[in-house]
Amino acid sequence: MKADPRDDWQKPEVVTGLMGNIAHLTVADLFADDGYWTFKFIAAGANVIAVVNDAEKASALEARKKAMGLGDDRLVIRAVPLGDPGIYKEEADMAFIGHRFLTIQNKRDFLTRMRAGMEYPRYLVMVEWMYKEGPPGPPKSERQPSDRIMDMVGEFSEYSDVGAHSDKVPDQVVFLINDYMDTGGDGGQQINAETMEVIQE
Repeated sequence: MKADPRDDWQKPEVVTGLMGNIAHLTVADLFADDGYWTFKFIAAGANVIAVVNDAEKASALEARKKAMGLGDDRLVIRAVPLGDPGIYKEEADMAFIGHRFLTIQNKRDFLTRMRAGMEYPRYLVMVEWMYKEGPPGPPKSERQPSDRIMDMVGEFSEYSDVGAHSDKVPDQVVFLINDYMDTGGDGGQQINAETMEVIQE
């Protein structure tokens, strides 16, 4: 397959590496657009729910899915209204938002519905632009500092563990987010948002 020129600056192998071993997990690509990340996740072994807000984009993804011989067990494509995360009833192990978190109008509603569609501990991976002028990416006026984005995640959702990597992908920040994990009893465990490894307490 011909390399996508976006690979040079998006560094998909770094992002998927930060996500850990996603083989056989169900990853929801919540703003799939042309499928750039969708097919990177499939190549890494994940099963993917690709969510788009445009019927034509859904049709294009369906055509590519058919050409690749992928079944519904590997890729499900959904066209949903804007503001709908498009996942339901704890069907996803992990969700991904690429450069779109700041565009979500009602973040509380979106994240609440998204979390309902995810299995505990509800791993969420986001990529956003650094707070500086581009290119690449949009002007600084359409960006936010990393700590502000982390604050918004905490403000508009029940997430308790939010980590950020600003040195892995050029001009971008990778956020690794999940719920606190408590096994009960005398101790508990937590997922380290930077490594996705379990921390025993």
